[in-house]
Formats: sequence, structure tokens, C-alpha cells
Amino acid sequence: MDDGEGGRAELNFDEKSFLFEWLVENNKTLTRKNKELLVENLKLRSRTDELEKINFVDPTTGLHNRWYLQPRLEEEFSRARRAGVSLSCLFIDIDHFQAVNDQTNHFIGDKVLRDTANLLRGLCRREDVLVRFGADEFVILLGNAGQRAAKTAAERIRGRIEAHSFNCGEKEITLSVSIGVSTLKKEHVSAAKDPWELVWTADGAMHLAKQKGPGQIHRLDCNGQGQKPAESERAAS
Repeated sequence: MDDGEGGRAELNFDEKSFLFEWLVENNKTLTRKNKELLVENLKLRSRTDELEKINFVDPTTGLHNRWYLQPRLEEEFSRARRAGVSLSCLFIDIDHFQAVNDQTNHFIGDKVLRDTANLLRGLCRREDVLVRFGADEFVILLGNAGQRAAKTAAERIRGRIEAHSFNCGEKEITLSVSIGVSTLKKEHVSAAKDPWELVWTADGAMHLAKQKGPGQIHRLDCNGQGQKPAESERAAS
């Protein structure tokens, strides 16, 4: 290596050739490592998607399950607070579903659950959150929906389920559902303490609906203060 002007060293041909080859090899190594990292990231993303599907999707109906409800409930509450709108919940229970399993078998029972899930899916708006809460119970979160809209949605669901003939192998059956409706009014959304109050208020309303008989709807107002509504405050439908 010779000194040029100002003491700057100039590379000879061999040194330049070596440096060029080193850069090429180094670039190949970096490219290979980047590819390996990309493959690992894709595998990790795929695994994450699989775990999310396992954790959040009900295998029988293909709907999201109750574990998915937690993050979505918080999201819907945040959205309702920002927009200053009401939020409603429907808690749906298939009447006498155990009799379906007893009179047929669990495979037919699972088919009835899938058919019910498909009916509910078709009746939900794009922005609604539909989950299988457990057993023969389903929950629907209705964003930007007050009492009237929630009651209308419940009536539409009740009518559609009752009008449907469920194919159970050699015979067809009809079913009814009991529906609990709860609404957190827009003036109470900002002060609401526990998002789950909306769900368990709808659950309580559903049990009151069942006391009236099959195929009934009952509504309870959600006050958003973490307290169950008093008997005098219940609004029967």
C-alpha cells in the first residue's frame, strides 16, 4: 500500500480485489441471515395466528368464544366513550336445548348449535360482536345501540329462530330462545366502572325471561355503577 497525496493510502489491485470479495461474501452472509430471520418471523406469526385461533375461536360453531369477549368489550366501551353513544348487549339462551341432546345425540346437538350460530351471524350487523358464551348461550354486543335498537334486534332474533326448521337427521324440529337485553345509556358510559356489568345484567335479564316461559324477552337497564338494578328499576318487556 503506497502513500498518496496528503498521506492518504491507496489500495493496490490485490487489496482492492480482496476487499471486494470480502464485501460480496459479507453481503451474502447478511442476506442469508435476513432470510433466516424472515422465515422465523413467518413461522412465529403463523404460530401466533394458530394460538389466537385456538384461544379465541369456538371449534363447534366457528364463532369467537367468551375469551375473545374481554378485549372486544373493552374496545367497544372505549369507542362508546369517545363517540358518546349507548352500548347494548343481548344474552341469548336456547330453550330446552338439553332435550335435543337427550332425544337425539350430541352430534345432532352440535349441528343445532352451528345452525343457530349461522342464523345469528346473518342477523348481526358488521360492527356487532357475536360470541358463543358457553354451552347453548350466545352474547351479542351492539355498538351505538340504545334501548329501542336493542329490543328490535332481540325481537328479530327471536322471530327468526322460531321460524326456522332445524334438520335433526330423520326429523325437523323448531326451537325458541330466551333473550336478556341490557343497555348502558350514553349519559352513563363515561362513568361506567366495569364493562362486564353490561354482560351480567343481560344475563340476569335472560334468566328473568326464562321465568316467564320459553321464547320470551326481558330487559334490564345497566346503570354502569357496578350495582345490580333494584327490582323496582327493572323494565319488563
